[in-house]
Amino acid sequence: MPIPVVSKAQMVEVLREIGVGFGDGLLVHSALQFLGKPENGPQTFLDALLEVVGPGGTIAVPAFNFGFARGLDYDPALAPAEKMGVFSEFLRQQPGVKRTRHPMQSLAIQGAWAHEIALLDTPSAFEEGSVFDHLLKHDFKLLLLGAEVQAASIVHYSEQRARVPYRFWKDFTGRIKIDGRWQTRTYRMFVRDLELDPHLHLQPIEDAMKANEQWTAQELNYGQVALGRLKDFVAAADDLLQADPWALIGNRKELGV
Repeated sequence: MPIPVVSKAQMVEVLREIGVGFGDGLLVHSALQFLGKPENGPQTFLDALLEVVGPGGTIAVPAFNFGFARGLDYDPALAPAEKMGVFSEFLRQQPGVKRTRHPMQSLAIQGAWAHEIALLDTPSAFEEGSVFDHLLKHDFKLLLLGAEVQAASIVHYSEQRARVPYRFWKDFTGRIKIDGRWQTRTYRMFVRDLELDPHLHLQPIEDAMKANEQWTAQELNYGQVALGRLKDFVAAADDLLQADPWALIGNRKELGV
């Protein structure tokens, strides 16, 4: 059975139908393999996004790379996005795309807010004044291209605020290239407790947003394209974690909590 082809025109229609609009800022998580075979590779999706958001819009994708945590030097121009999907690595390599400075939890950004956001440099990627904090302040939306809600990295913003008991702060020091010069810097992450081995389960956030009519989605071939505001996602996650700090852990019974 042939894999269905996805065209730019088809993607433009889907994006507009779920509520992506002119001037939008989008944090995009992707698993393109579920949407079919794009007629022009990943460029099909990028062209569709750029047409819908226009020159006043901004597209951001996770470009996480954890080599710095493993003791490797970090050059933001060369370090690939690790396990973030084909589209994240594709966008990272496009001319004019900016990459934020956090050496482990960076974003690749194209569009109106790219330059401003790429200059932000905080010890952790999700604290007040950080890159993800600015996405919220600029009212970015979460766009899932074939990916499930499980991929949504913005959940770490809420976990950090709630000081969830299954994570702890860890500092990492190493060399990072900034403006063409190597510097020794220390950055932080709110890391998962590997001894506990908690498994995140984010479906309750999506369910809460659907209940409040804050989530739209449309099926496309083997997957779906979904959209919601980051502010609504964070508010739903905050409420769940305030009521129960283990609310987003799927294997909590195995952990005895």
